[in-house]
Amino acid sequence: MNKLFELNDKVIYDIDTTVLYTSSYIYTNDAINFINNNCVVITKDRTSDTYAITDDLYALFNVEELRNKKDLTEFDELKLKILASLKSNQRVFVFMNVLTYLDKDFKEKVIKYLKLADKRIINYTTEIEETLYLDYLIVIQKDKVIMEGKKELVLKEEKILKKLGFHLPTVVELSNGLKYYGLVNRTYYNNEELVNELWK
Repeated sequence: MNKLFELNDKVIYDIDTTVLYTSSYIYTNDAINFINNNCVVITKDRTSDTYAITDDLYALFNVEELRNKKDLTEFDELKLKILASLKSNQRVFVFMNVLTYLDKDFKEKVIKYLKLADKRIINYTTEIEETLYLDYLIVIQKDKVIMEGKKELVLKEEKILKKLGFHLPTVVELSNGLKYYGLVNRTYYNNEELVNELWK
């Protein structure tokens, strides 16, 4: 894999990546400056009273009701912030523990949009379920990388994940159980695919 950049002496590869961490992960000031100057960084912090969003994005993401809504919730504002960022010329989008707060449909549309636009996604999260959306997974405890690789390989390391305080994502755990009883023949990483297999 090609190197995208290096942060805290850790190579970030040119592949959509989830960084699953167990506690605060502290970057050096140089790393923070690099991220802020070379990536679109999305946090939960409010950054604007107005968001420049085109009509086509409101329609594509089916959130026209947010255009003139008076009392925006924190999650409404997060959606608007993400939509406003999508026209950025930066190639790398970094989500700092925010995708977990979005409904599944909106989140999947954001990821699909960025992938079609040939953008790179890095998602920092403390939620194991969020590891299913992107291809590569880095697991960090404090400042140490415990495991990394394609998500399917890392999620096979159930014992290590449990020691770190994580259970497997629900669909992975369920399909492993069904596989044990011979009801399916592989591990699934997508709810819809598992349901479709069971309804055959």
